[in-house]
Amino acid sequence: MTTPPIVTGADGSAESLDAVRWAARAARLHGRPLEIRHALDFPALFAGGEVPPPEEMLDALRARGRRALRTARELAAAQGVPDAVIRLDPDRAAQTLIEVSRTAALLVVGASGRGRCAGRLAGAVAAAVGTHAHCDTVVVRGDHWDERDTGGPVLTGVDGGDAGTRVLATALAEARVRKVPLVVLHAWADEPPAELDRQAVSDAGRRLLEEQVRTEDVEVERVVVPAHPRRALVERSVTAQLIVLGDRGRGGFPGLLLGSTAQALLHHAACPVRLVRTARPPVRP
Repeated sequence: MTTPPIVTGADGSAESLDAVRWAARAARLHGRPLEIRHALDFPALFAGGEVPPPEEMLDALRARGRRALRTARELAAAQGVPDAVIRLDPDRAAQTLIEVSRTAALLVVGASGRGRCAGRLAGAVAAAVGTHAHCDTVVVRGDHWDERDTGGPVLTGVDGGDAGTRVLATALAEARVRKVPLVVLHAWADEPPAELDRQAVSDAGRRLLEEQVRTEDVEVERVVVPAHPRRALVERSVTAQLIVLGDRGRGGFPGLLLGSTAQALLHHAACPVRLVRTARPPVRP
């Protein structure tokens, strides 16, 4: 039986090379094969949607793609994965990665790529893949993620929703394989409802974490904060090496777009973000 790979994209940008490095380390940690894809985006070259581009232009794009893949494979080898599979794809990057996510264990992309706008927001490919991929997705974010990749904790949020068990299991697995602590955060909106006692809400949050987070082989820090989950997670991301979240929260609708917390972290987290698919059982790395 073929082992599902960890798949990443490489377009030659610094962000995509960060994704290759992160994916190679994850492949080594989890004992998975690594596959690196470069999308040629041929459909964008058809004039008027019908007239094909000159073959010389296609050859030049293929040559550039092969160079990007060679660089990516060398970078993966430097992270301890010398046998990464590399592939050229004729389609658009988001389309290619979403399609291969059907059989991948994990999809890893950079926060933005060649077509990015200036700023910290996630690029179009990262946003599309984070929303529509069929497997768990990691968006590699943060200027200093590499410095915390061997020491910072794994961070996750628990809201009491039905999908929380799957998210928590993934976060525990990541902390376990990385041999680092797990920080489990529960936060309510800026203020609890007026009719509820603030201390009662806090106590309920602590009971929730005590019930859901039980493990003896991973050091766990349980945190209950009177803040909005998005703000609390973004603030704590500056010391984490990885955030693990569900693709939608307790109020989400299966099959639709990302939840508001996941969207906020994709754009503003200071470390890589792993989105756990909660609509169907994922393939674990």
